[in-house]
Amino acid sequence: MPEVVRKGQQGRAARMNGTDINPYDAVAYPGHAFAQTHPARLATIAHAHGMAAAPAAAMRVLELGCGRGGNLLPMAAQYPGSAFVGIDLSGSAIALAQRATTELGLGNLAFHHRNIMDVGPELGRFDYILVHGVYSWVPDIVRERIIAIFGELLAPQGIAYVSYNALPGCRLRDLARDVMLYATRDIAEPQERVRVARAALKAVAEASDAETFHGAALRQRLQQLDDTPDNVLFHDDLNPGARAFALHEVLGAAEQHGLQFLAEASFPNMYGAAKGPAQAMLAGIPVEEAARREQTLDLLIGRAFRETLLCRQDVPLRRGVKPGALKPYHLAAQARLVEAGEGEETRSGVDRFAFDAGVKLSVDLPLCKAALRRLGAAWPAGVAFDDLVAQAVADVGAALQGDVAAEIARLDEALLAIFKAGLLDIRLEPPALTTTISERPLASAVARWQATTSREVTDLRHRMVALDGVVVRKFVGLLDGSRTQETILSDLNAFLDEAHGSGRDVGDLPRLATAEAVAVHLKDVARLGLLVS
Repeated sequence: MPEVVRKGQQGRAARMNGTDINPYDAVAYPGHAFAQTHPARLATIAHAHGMAAAPAAAMRVLELGCGRGGNLLPMAAQYPGSAFVGIDLSGSAIALAQRATTELGLGNLAFHHRNIMDVGPELGRFDYILVHGVYSWVPDIVRERIIAIFGELLAPQGIAYVSYNALPGCRLRDLARDVMLYATRDIAEPQERVRVARAALKAVAEASDAETFHGAALRQRLQQLDDTPDNVLFHDDLNPGARAFALHEVLGAAEQHGLQFLAEASFPNMYGAAKGPAQAMLAGIPVEEAARREQTLDLLIGRAFRETLLCRQDVPLRRGVKPGALKPYHLAAQARLVEAGEGEETRSGVDRFAFDAGVKLSVDLPLCKAALRRLGAAWPAGVAFDDLVAQAVADVGAALQGDVAAEIARLDEALLAIFKAGLLDIRLEPPALTTTISERPLASAVARWQATTSREVTDLRHRMVALDGVVVRKFVGLLDGSRTQETILSDLNAFLDEAHGSGRDVGDLPRLATAEAVAVHLKDVARLGLLVS
């Protein structure tokens, strides 16, 4: 979450009810896990570029603007041999983070109520420094200090992650911000500020000419904000000091502190949404000029948000994705076999696969079809590349025609294409999860703790997943590794009996759970990536 500088530097935006108050104490910002910041993912990206980043099992991680600790808590629980430090200026957020640390019994995690401006070398070196949702929302002096901290505290093979609103895409977003900031220029109270901002944008957007570029942009942003929580709108759009940056601006600041562009956290990010002539323009830029490629891509597609990774300038990097590049990794994909939709072409020997990104692929290569079926069955767990190849060859069996080595090379080529399309996740170290139901199932400690108060929990891929109802939340809480399926059923029914006997309105809560329902719940929890291997 964004950091706010010390009293006097934030200005009128922090002044509420006549007193200088940290806006993040006045209005809490959502605090949860961000999968793109997970060190295991960052280490994989670094490895793909020739770096030897610290392994997740033995690393030091610093997060600036950590908020309530929703991003660091699951990491610390997952890697007890590593050390984690969170910094935030919001005293209320840090208090919640410290309470959570105590409740989870995490001795490898420390949260500090501190200004980013006061962060110095006394904290030591870090293998990973994370700054998510901060850079665009603080004054220049704090932005400069963030980059300086990277230069001072990053380990020799360390990785810094920084996200920010990007240009030129955010220029469209700023059209709507101009409307909202003008309407709320004399309003300090947060809820009223949000209410007036929404009403003003709606009125202006609907009164504008929909046939013009400006009117269309206002309407699009109005529609997007329908799904934006009030607290996010308050901090992200109604902060008058917020601004967007071109990639080259951020990299220029980084170079002054001995840092270079590593990659985007959205790796492989192979040209993104660029099509046709745009692809040709990007292909004409040498692969070694990664920063120029990325900046050109932004200009072509109007990217509005970036998650940039930096490393030290003296680290030699390897650019490009070549044949055999996937061999060191565990592969994962949420792929499932589907029927061709209405109007879609069907051909003999071609299978249609749907991915979680909503993309569908038609695949005719037998080994690739077998590999995607294997990955779909294993999800959310991953499969080592060599194991996946062996499984696919075994599945195709005698139907495999021609030279096996040549067919495996074609499979490698196909998987690389799927990876470049952003549909295949790779990890140097796979997440410690399982889809196998053991005699005494164990869900992650963080998910069990979160389920007591929230329907959203963090899975072992560091994503936020939703639990469907109070029964499932209670069910996850029972998976502490001490219960068999029989005792889980007994304790779940005891919970239901107590709920129905309490006299409270329990809605559609069932009166009795069955062994079959427990088995179904276990499969669902496994597919959500909550079971520890």
